[in-house]
Amino acid sequence: MSVPLSKVINEVLQDALTNALKVLDAAENEAFEVVDRVEREVLQELAQMEETGKASRQAAVQRILSTAEIQSKNMAIAAVEEEVNKIFDSVLEKIAKESGTPEFKKMLSNLLDETVQVMGRDIVVETNEAALPLLREVVAEKKYGVKVVVSDKPAQIVAGLRATSLDGSMRYDNSVEARLERLKPVLRTEIAKMLMQKE
Repeated sequence: MSVPLSKVINEVLQDALTNALKVLDAAENEAFEVVDRVEREVLQELAQMEETGKASRQAAVQRILSTAEIQSKNMAIAAVEEEVNKIFDSVLEKIAKESGTPEFKKMLSNLLDETVQVMGRDIVVETNEAALPLLREVVAEKKYGVKVVVSDKPAQIVAGLRATSLDGSMRYDNSVEARLERLKPVLRTEIAKMLMQKE
C-alpha cells in the first residue's frame, strides 16, 4: 500500500507550514520583545536626556539670572556713584563760592590750627586767591610756637590751605578737596544709604 504522493506532499507541507508558523510566532514574539526592550531603552534615554536637558536649562537660567542680578547691582552702584559725585561737586561748588567771605575766616583759622599741629615746624601756607587776604589776617592774629609764612602765590585749590615745611621736606594738604577725598569712603557710604532709603 502505497501512500499517494499527494498525501505525502500535503503532510510534508502541513508539517513545514506548522513549523514555519511556529518559527514565525517565535520570531514575532522575539521581535515584539526586542521592540519592547528597545522602546523601554529609548524612553529611558529620553527621560535621562530630558532630565539632563532640564538640569542644563535650569543651570542656564540660573546663570542668566545671576548675570542679570550682577549687572543690576553694578548699574545701581554706578548710579549711586554718579549721584555721590554730583553731591561732592555741588558741595565743592558751594564751598568755592564761600571761600573768600568773612564767614569762611573761622574755618580757615581751624584748618590753620590743625595744620600747624600736624606739621609741628616752621611752615609756608598757601590758599586760593579769594581766601588769601583772609589767611593773612588769620596768621597775623594767631601766635604759634612755630613760624608761619603766607605764600604770595595763590594755590589752585577750591578752598582750605596747603602747607610746606620751610626746608621743603614735608607737605600737608588741608584743602577742602583733600579733606573730602580722605572722607570720601565714609561719606560715600552714608550718602548711598540715604539715596537707597529714598527709593
